Order: sequence, then C-alpha cells, then structure tokens
Amino acid sequence: MELRINSYRYPDAARLALSGLRLSVPPGSLTVVAGGAGSGKSTLAGIMAGYLPGRTGGRLDGSIRLAGQSVEYDGGGEPPVVDLRQWTRHVAYVPQDARSYLSMIRSTVAEELAFGLENAGVPQPQMEARIADAAARLQLGSLLQRDPARLSGGQERLVAIAAAAVCGAGVLVLDEPLAGLDAAAAARVAGTIGRLRAAGTAVVVLTHTLVDALAADAGQALLLRDGVPVADGPDAVHRHAAKAGVVVPGAGPEAALPAPRAAAALEYRGVRYSYPEPARRPRRRLRGRRDAAQDGGQPLLADVSFTVAAGECVALTGPNGTGKTTLLKMALGLIRPDGGIVRVAGLDAAAAAVGELASVAGLLFQNPADQLFERTVRREVSFGPPRSRPAPDAVGEALEACGLSAVADVHPYELPASQRRLVALATVLARRPRVLVLDEPTVSLDGHGRALLGRILADAVARGAGVLLSTHDLEFARSHCHRAVALGAGVPAAGSGGGR
Repeated sequence: MELRINSYRYPDAARLALSGLRLSVPPGSLTVVAGGAGSGKSTLAGIMAGYLPGRTGGRLDGSIRLAGQSVEYDGGGEPPVVDLRQWTRHVAYVPQDARSYLSMIRSTVAEELAFGLENAGVPQPQMEARIADAAARLQLGSLLQRDPARLSGGQERLVAIAAAAVCGAGVLVLDEPLAGLDAAAAARVAGTIGRLRAAGTAVVVLTHTLVDALAADAGQALLLRDGVPVADGPDAVHRHAAKAGVVVPGAGPEAALPAPRAAAALEYRGVRYSYPEPARRPRRRLRGRRDAAQDGGQPLLADVSFTVAAGECVALTGPNGTGKTTLLKMALGLIRPDGGIVRVAGLDAAAAAVGELASVAGLLFQNPADQLFERTVRREVSFGPPRSRPAPDAVGEALEACGLSAVADVHPYELPASQRRLVALATVLARRPRVLVLDEPTVSLDGHGRALLGRILADAVARGAGVLLSTHDLEFARSHCHRAVALGAGVPAAGSGGGR
C-alpha cells in the first residue's frame, strides 16, 4: 500500500485532519504511527481501511495505491466509491473500540472468528485450520466456546485481532492494539504480529504509547501532531514523542500521595461470584471439543477481601478475565455477589437501591460508549434525574478538571477517543462522589490525558474520596496509587496489599 495525503478535512471542520503525509507500506513491514489525541491517527486508519472519505462528506486530496490499483482523490465532495467488500480482502482494520469490529450476533467466539471467512467463501476445513492457528497463537482456546458478549475488554481486543488476522489480508491496520491488555496478552499480540510479518503481511500500528515490544521491531515510524507529520524514523519519533502527547514508558512521575484516612470508603469481604448459567439457544458449532469450564456456573471470584480507605487510591490489577470489571460493578449494585459483602460508604451494595449507591459512588465504565448518549459535552456532564442533577458549578468544575471547557458545546462523538474518555470521567466527577470506581481509566488516554487523570486522582484523595481503579498500566499505578490489589484465579495475590 502507498498513500499520498495532501489534505483531508471532515465536513464543516475548521482545520485539516491530515496534511502533507506520505507513507509506503511494503509486504512484511511493521510501521508504527504515533501521536496524541486529535493527531489524526484514527483518520489515517480510516483512510487506509477504505472507510474514509466514503459517503461522510469528508474531502480527501491525494491517492492510495493498493494491490496494483490506484484510487485518485481530487479534494471534491464526491469522492470515488470504494468497493469495501473487495477492499477488505486486502486490508483488515481493528479500530480502537475493538468491540465494534465484532459482529456480536454470533453465539461463540469460534463463530465470531469464522464470520469473515464465511463471508469470503473459505472452505470449512481451511476455515477451521485458520481459526485453530489464530487461537493457538493468541491462547484463545479456552474462549472459543464463550459467548462474545461475556468477554472482558481485553479479551474482546484479543478476539478482534484474531478475527482480523485469520482473514489473511495483505495489510493489517491495528489502532491501539495493546490497550487494556495484560503483559502476557500484549506479548502474544507482539509475537503474532511478528509471525504475520514473516508470512508477508504488512502491519501498521497506530498508538499513543511507544511500546518497546513493537517500537524496537518497527522498520519505519511516523509521529503525527495536529494532523501533520513532525518526525520520521524510530529515533526521531522517540525524541519528540512526549512533546506531541505520546506516552513514553519510564518517563512518568514518582508518586507523592497523602496518607489515607482510617475510615473505610469501600469494602469487599469474602466476595464470591460465578458466571450465571446461560440461556441455551440453538447454535451451529465448528468442530472441536467444547471446554466444559466455559459452561454456565464457572467460578470467577472466590473469597475476595480488601478495603479502600477514604483518601486512598488503590489499583486493581491482574490478567484479563480475572473479574476486575465484575468487582467494580458490584460497588454500584450492577452485579450482586453470590456470597460475601460489598459495602460502599457504609451501604450494603447488595441491599441498597442503585440510585442510593449512585448518590455516594461514581463508576467510569471501561468503554465510554456505554456511558455517553447526549448531544453535547455539557449536556452529557449535566445529565441526571431532576432531584440528583449536578449543580451548574459542579458541572463547570468537572469540565475544567478534565480539560473540556473549550469543547463543552461539541458532540462527544466528534471528539477523539482520549477526550471521549475524559467526558465520561467528567460525568462521574460532576456528582462529587465519596467513592470513585474507575475501569481501565488510562485506556485511550494520550500523555496529556494521563497527566490530567493523575491530577484528578490527586485532588480526589486530597478531599477524602476513596478511589479504586482497575488497570494493566502498572507504571501509572505505581505513580498515582497508594498500593495495588492483584487478582489471579479469582483471589488477591500474595503480597499484593489485598487486605487491611
């Protein structure tokens, strides 16, 4: 693939989203495109995937050469129509929101992996061989018969990458492929990229974090800022990355946190939970043994006990799929434990009404799409029932804290992913909760967003709030949390600081 992008502008946008970009992606290569929020990474991915400009009204001046064919764009309002069915045979694209890549209409992960192959008419024996190979590379065997709707965020990303990889496209475009993954899963993705490249696949990774496992192997690298390439080549990108809002591992601040108070803000005592028995529905299964452990009733959490004090920030860590999100949702009464007690600001979470819990605790969901639905940022942050709607001054403070005052009248989905996550966080902060529960808050945040989040956490603990956040970003946890509770096989790991 070869791209020449003189300019790209979204409909009614005041500035160009991309300009002056040239990129050649030869077979077997690894290209890393880094940049902060609003740098144009996802726009570039959309153009490479053939979705942009499409029928969006966007205007592209440039050309794309793919599989021996060239498409010319003259910057007009009626761009050439791309046959996406043919395009996707050559380019596979996994967006930042990996869930949106999955159909979510299939009953099992195995059927999700087969979906694209079925549409391409791949014979079943060959289909099954490809699925088995991808599942082995990413260690997804235990998930093949799992309902895709019950996957954790990290597991969704692994399945989406596997589904793209099995299609055999010559170019694989991955937008933030390691976001929300534990270290072992990230290593499996990096290994899979290496094997795909060895087979001739060109891989393009778009990221706001310079990950050593990928950056070290990149043959070419590009740094974007405000839609313009500002550095070319791995060394130059690394030198200028932090200034452009890219997260550079090892450059985070040391923690300087006040001592927590004695009072408990959030308590988990002997918490147990198993997946509920799923409703049986007819399904066509690919050949292969079903793993009995994936049937309903699978234990997830067993005798989990720890406390978050007022004025304390605790990181909840552990591999993907060990129950971190489930524990966080229990604090708002969205999931009830099978056994044990969850207390939130003194309330029994299993007995209290969700509205009562929401008056003392706030939950940031892992996916902002689960939390955002209003027409402007300000309306989103101001939303609430008449008797519990945030006060105007609290809304203004939350917008200011999250760096959103200048975009308060913009639609949330017109913002880059980093700012959308901050919008979702602002909806929580505007209620001034005594307990903050944050699910993977650093995912999608660039360097500037992470700095904002760090200041927000420091302010929260300074005013006496208890904070529990799940994360795979151990460097961020070390810099901004008092301690960590590590989950593994459903219980806090020894030496994790899991009890008080």
